[in-house]
Amino acid sequence: MTSDKIKDILTNLGYKLTDCGNHWRTSALYRGGSNPTAVQVYKDSGVWLDYVKNSQALPLESLIQATLQTNDKEQIKKITGGYDFSITRTETIERPKLTMEKTYPESMLDKLLPHYKFYNNRGISSETLVFFKGGLATEGAMYQRFVFPIYNEDGQIYGFSGRDMTTSNPNRPKWKHIGKKSNWIYPYYVPHDSCNIIQEAMSDKDLVILVESIGDLLQLHEQGIKNVLVTFGTSLSSKLLCFLVSAGCSKIVLSLNNDSNQKHNRGRIGSFKSYLKLLNYFPQDSIIIHPPTEKDFGEMKQEQFPEWLQYLETGAYKDDQPNYEKEVLDLIDQKEIPSSLYKKKYFDA
Repeated sequence: MTSDKIKDILTNLGYKLTDCGNHWRTSALYRGGSNPTAVQVYKDSGVWLDYVKNSQALPLESLIQATLQTNDKEQIKKITGGYDFSITRTETIERPKLTMEKTYPESMLDKLLPHYKFYNNRGISSETLVFFKGGLATEGAMYQRFVFPIYNEDGQIYGFSGRDMTTSNPNRPKWKHIGKKSNWIYPYYVPHDSCNIIQEAMSDKDLVILVESIGDLLQLHEQGIKNVLVTFGTSLSSKLLCFLVSAGCSKIVLSLNNDSNQKHNRGRIGSFKSYLKLLNYFPQDSIIIHPPTEKDFGEMKQEQFPEWLQYLETGAYKDDQPNYEKEVLDLIDQKEIPSSLYKKKYFDA
C-alpha cells in the first residue's frame, strides 16, 4: 500500500493532512477535534496516534472504524479497496520512541556578557537585544559569538544560535547553531514576564513574516514589526510548516534575502520553493513574496522600511501574485526548482 493510497483514504474521509516528512498531522475528526496537529499518521503504514488523548499506536483500519463509527467489514473494505490494515494477535505496533532533545538550564545565560556595541552600531538597540536574551559568549563552543537562546513550547532552552564577532578568521562561519534547528519556531516561545508580544503581534496582524536569519528579525523588530519568525535558511522545515498551519494566520509573507545581484539568486529560488510547499495547505492569495529592498533587512536604510511595509498594508502585493506562476515555471525551466513541486491545480482559478 503506497502513501498516496493512504492519503486518498484519509482525504476521502475528510481529513486535512499536513505533510511533516515521514508522517502527516491532522485533526482528530473521528472525535470532533479541531487541533490540526493532534493526530499523527505514518505514511508508510497508516499507523496513527492521537497525541492529545495520548493513545497507543493503532492501525489505519481502527481510524476508519472510529471515523465512520462502524465495524461493518464490507463498508470498511470499500474504503480500503480490500487492503487489510488490521493487526493479528501475534502482531504488535509499538508507539514510536520519542527522541528527547537536550535542554539547557536558564542559568547558562548568566555567562553571556552584555557587550552590545556590534549590534548597536548596526542600529539595534540594547533593549531589543535584552528582549531576545542575547549576549556575548567568552567560552565554550560559542566562544566569541553573540548568542541567542532558542526556546521550545515548554519555555525550555533547547538550542543556541551565535553570530561570529571576530574578523581574524575568514573561514569561520558567520552563524553557528547548537541544537536541531529544523525543530525551531523562533522567536515564538521566547519567555517574558509580561505578555508575549510576538504571539500577540501575529494574532493582531493575522499575518506572519518569514525571514532567513536572526539579523533580519532584529532589524524588523527594531522597526516595530514584531510578527516575524526565522527560517534559519532558505527552506521551510516540516516543523515550521506544521506550526504555520496550526497558527491560523490568514497571510504568510516570504521575505528571504534579496540576492538579485548574484548569478544564483538563492533567496528568490528559496522563496518560490517555499511558496509551492505552502500551496499544499494555504490558498494562493494568502501567500506573499516580498523580499527586503536591499540584500537583507540589515542593509536597508531607515527610510526604506515604511515603503517596504506599505506594500503589505495597502495590498499592493495583489498586483504581483498573478505573476507567481510564471516565476515558478521560469525557475523550473532553469532547473532551479524541481518540477515535482509544481501542481497546476493550485493555479487554476
